[in-house]
Amino acid sequence: MPQYPQLHDPARLREVARLGLDREAPREYLAGMVEEVAGRIGTPFALADALLNDAQVFLAGCGPVPAWVGEVNGTPIEWAFCTRLLPGGRPLFIPDLTEDPEHRENPLVRVEGVRSYIGAPLISSNGHMLGGLCALDVRPRQFDEADLAYLSRMAAETVRRIEEHADPAS
Repeated sequence: MPQYPQLHDPARLREVARLGLDREAPREYLAGMVEEVAGRIGTPFALADALLNDAQVFLAGCGPVPAWVGEVNGTPIEWAFCTRLLPGGRPLFIPDLTEDPEHRENPLVRVEGVRSYIGAPLISSNGHMLGGLCALDVRPRQFDEADLAYLSRMAAETVRRIEEHADPAS
């Protein structure tokens, strides 16, 4: 996995903690968002995640997530497709993860069969990337600019809801 210095930025990690994204908590207010994303993009999976320095934590998700992934509610950071959003802070898609040098050996690709990814960064009102809003498919596929624009709008709404529900004492 390439190194992403932004992943370990103390200010970014403080923002993740301030919003409570480093803690397991029910986030029903995000459930409809990921379901809408999966439906609009036409994928079997959609997730909102937070990127910690060593793990990806699922904030909300829909689709047939493998039992072992659901039990731990996330993955090691090395498996997180959303780390690719860190350098530019822009949405992106990967049409076929089996052809992507960074992720083709990823267990989610090799074992679980994830083949395509589209994601948009969750950027706080303070300008820190918290994680991503993404859709995943088990088949290779193309996405387009309209999909990226839609996902970016939904990511902004996801952040708005996260910040609205943050504990003010944090």
